[in-house]
Amino acid sequence: MRDRQVSLVSPTAAAAREAGLAVARRLPDTRLVPVSLRRFTRDPGAPLRIVLCPEGESVAGDVGFLREVRRTILWPPPAAEVWSAIAGLRGSHDAPPGGAAAGRRRSGSRSVLLLEGDVTLERARRAALSGAPRDWIVERVQRVRISSKGLEELRRLGIRWATLDPVEVIALAASPALANARAKWARLLPDAVPIWRLAPSSKVKARGSK
Repeated sequence: MRDRQVSLVSPTAAAAREAGLAVARRLPDTRLVPVSLRRFTRDPGAPLRIVLCPEGESVAGDVGFLREVRRTILWPPPAAEVWSAIAGLRGSHDAPPGGAAAGRRRSGSRSVLLLEGDVTLERARRAALSGAPRDWIVERVQRVRISSKGLEELRRLGIRWATLDPVEVIALAASPALANARAKWARLLPDAVPIWRLAPSSKVKARGSK
């Protein structure tokens, strides 16, 4: 059943609900879960297969939303050999998540830090100041209880995140203006993410009916 659940992630839950009618036509027999980005980052039960639904009020605002998505939830899986080593330690026989085989590869060996359980900013600061490796792996993005400001602080310290259970973007539900401005946001999303154009009148009608 969970395979047929998809999160609709927007700046606000209201915006996600507005996009829901248009998205539902493309995903029949799927349970859609409208959720704000902030709520998604805090809900460990949220489906990790997602459709991104920017508000569509301005291209600049939508690109800003996609930039925040990239920073807070679109973390890659570890490289396949790292994932396999961690799976062995945990007694797991699951195959690596999609993309792990093409995970970040660097010449030579590199140590990583596995952070199990919830990761707070205080815990992250202690790890960063302890001389721990700068490549950190968490179970899933929702276990990281750190604000965007805190993530930026850690980025400046050289922290690079990966996750054992990555978010999968199955589509971007975009306004025509955002779809036509792909050069401004293409690097923020995984390659080949489908773009579902939303009719510009759909959100206007939805807001007008409130």
